[in-house]
Amino acid sequence: MQKKNKIHVGVICGGPSLERGISLNSARSVLDHLTSDSVEIHPIYVDFLRNYYLLSIAQLYSNTPEDFDFKLKRTATKLSKTQLIKKLKALDIVFPVVHGVYGEDGELQAFLEKYNIPFVGCGQKTCQEMFYKNAAGKALVRYGFHTIPSAVLKINSDQNEKIIYDFFAAYNLKRAIVKPIAGGSSIGVFSVDSPVSALEKLAKLFSLGVYTEALIEPFCYGREFTVIVLQNHAGDPVALVPTEIQVSYENDQIFDYRRKYLPTSNTKWHCPPRFENKIISEIQKQAEKIFKLFSMRDFVRLDGWLLDDGRVVFTDLNPISGMEQNSFIFQQGSRVGLTHHDVLTYVLTSACKRYNIAFEKHQITKKRKKLVHVLFGGNTAERHVSLMSGTNVWLKLRQSKIFAPEPYFLDKKGQVWYLPYTYTLNHTTDEIYENCLTASAASSRLSQFVKKVRERLGINSLYEVEKHLPYKTSFESFIANTKKANAFLFLALHGGEGESGVIQQKLTDAGVLYNGSKSQSSELCIDKYLTGLAIAAIGDENILTAPKKSVPEGVFEAFAAEDWQKFWQKLVADFNTNAFIIKPQNDGCSAGIVRIVSLQDLVKYFTFVKNKAAYIPAGTFAEQNNIIEMPVMANADFLLEKYIETDLIRIENQKVIYKKTTGWLEYTVGVMEMHGEYHVFNPSITIADGLVLSLEEKFQSGTGVNITPPPETIVPKKMRKLMQAQIKKVAKALGIANYARIDFFFNTKTGKMIVIEANTLPGLTPSTVIFHQALAEKPALTPVEFIERIISYASSH
Repeated sequence: MQKKNKIHVGVICGGPSLERGISLNSARSVLDHLTSDSVEIHPIYVDFLRNYYLLSIAQLYSNTPEDFDFKLKRTATKLSKTQLIKKLKALDIVFPVVHGVYGEDGELQAFLEKYNIPFVGCGQKTCQEMFYKNAAGKALVRYGFHTIPSAVLKINSDQNEKIIYDFFAAYNLKRAIVKPIAGGSSIGVFSVDSPVSALEKLAKLFSLGVYTEALIEPFCYGREFTVIVLQNHAGDPVALVPTEIQVSYENDQIFDYRRKYLPTSNTKWHCPPRFENKIISEIQKQAEKIFKLFSMRDFVRLDGWLLDDGRVVFTDLNPISGMEQNSFIFQQGSRVGLTHHDVLTYVLTSACKRYNIAFEKHQITKKRKKLVHVLFGGNTAERHVSLMSGTNVWLKLRQSKIFAPEPYFLDKKGQVWYLPYTYTLNHTTDEIYENCLTASAASSRLSQFVKKVRERLGINSLYEVEKHLPYKTSFESFIANTKKANAFLFLALHGGEGESGVIQQKLTDAGVLYNGSKSQSSELCIDKYLTGLAIAAIGDENILTAPKKSVPEGVFEAFAAEDWQKFWQKLVADFNTNAFIIKPQNDGCSAGIVRIVSLQDLVKYFTFVKNKAAYIPAGTFAEQNNIIEMPVMANADFLLEKYIETDLIRIENQKVIYKKTTGWLEYTVGVMEMHGEYHVFNPSITIADGLVLSLEEKFQSGTGVNITPPPETIVPKKMRKLMQAQIKKVAKALGIANYARIDFFFNTKTGKMIVIEANTLPGLTPSTVIFHQALAEKPALTPVEFIERIISYASSH
């Protein structure tokens, strides 16, 4: 068997399920971390109607398929069945990352098997048995495993009510779970506390229009876990070290979609779990047995519970594990010394061996590179987003041929920690801090499992586990060490202290090169009230700022009912509206932002502020579909701004639906600066699910829609050029340096602009909009190239 210098891998993503956004995340990770001198990735996209397209690499960095579905006919090559088969047969192997229906139920695998196309992962029969939860449960019982009882519910069945009431009575239930019989990522999964509630959630589940069958099962009392199983080169399953999922289950909470894919303090991951060693070993043993009995291949993720009565049960068998940058497969892989590239190469090699495909492994050449310290974390409401940005910048720069990144974590006390690889992949900044504090003991415990796993994977002589632990220094020592090492400091901090100018001034004084604007501009832009004054001072009648009122937090402390009423009446009269946006005056671009329309809303908001709430629960305000993280600053000032009514725009059935009324739409655009010259990217139209763009829609991969660049039918070229010219004026007036992202409203009827805010350290999460805009440049800037350019521009000042 002759080894190939390079193999061509087709990555199939998308699909008809509600998980197609997660599929895009997985495809992006495969592209980022598997691409090398010996592996070339070919993205292939299947839409929700099961049409296939050759997709550009640029589109894999979209936030969600809705970003490009509507323009596939213009920007991608549609493949007939004959063309698809020809394309797939021309590749060496296919790596399916379609999650949910079609990708994990065996249908895609059956197609690949029919035409003898090599592919990564489980075969058709195995996928089908794993994916359908009732079939998987029956198989587990047949193989002698503990399971939990369940009952099948069918759409339009007149038996559902009787089944649910009988199920609650038979098991004396106080709480149950209703979920799709076929689905993943906790989409459509509901916790219920009565038969009435179960029927309501069942109706909601079926109303999604994608499910025809569901399950009801008892809520598990115990602790959740998940474990990745890899197939070693001898064909045997090897369970990695499991992860315990710590979630507050109060108020019907579960480990849902948001908790899986967006960092939140309400969820913690522990690897290894806080179980007895013999329990961990038993989970690994059972997982490996399940792998064999179901004839699984290459890699899988198995979810389950350690119940309060001591039993281990497996509840969800996932043929294709999610592969976002800090997902379980990479976390658990890193615990045994595997990088992202290592894990994916191991999986690919396993599949290739099955088809007698051999290829030369990519050899990493040692080359002297410019050192970059990547700093993230902090003590703001956006610290978890900072973690996502910092981790992404660090991982992207690991692919760079000119820069060598090292990750550093700024904790809530202002101390800076150097992080080994595995510590960087934690879910939240809180986890990172706790793991740093307990690193020595945790490392000692982890070592009890690592050696055995590595030996069975056959990687003892191939990979090296990082021996060192996290260590901390003062911020001042960190700056001094960065200067001494002649390193560039990449700030991935967001909001509050990260963008206020204080840190920037310290770095300037120390002579350390860093990204973003200098202290004066940073201090100006973090204060949205002062930003508004600077915009007004431009003196251009077409560049405006929304009418706003600055309100100190303490102003309401002594208010009686009549004082609240007078304040609200004056506010409505002064602004000639009763719809406002309220937000912190000095914080990031998504913390604490709410639309209010009544005095009751205003009082409710400041009650959360007074109580120092970490977040506002979803549904507290009208059309508030997600929780809202609140600022952590004491004695903060707040802004009340007039709410801008925009035109209706949405993506529906692969079409842009746009109804022009006022002419206003919300946009965001990236700006780059070098030596006082500004370059403005093509802007993006931002589409919110609710009335205000949420944290998820800005930063969470797989959610939120951005149209980049705007179609000329909505924004004519003349108006886009005017928009970019006005943004240059804004950037200059604010003293923006290096790069930034500016959010604004623009009216294509009048050519007027209302500036919302300027972000001097914009988010750089894996699929954030500024990457889309960089990729839309001519020539395109890949995310790695864009980050490299930020560093190069900042270094030239």
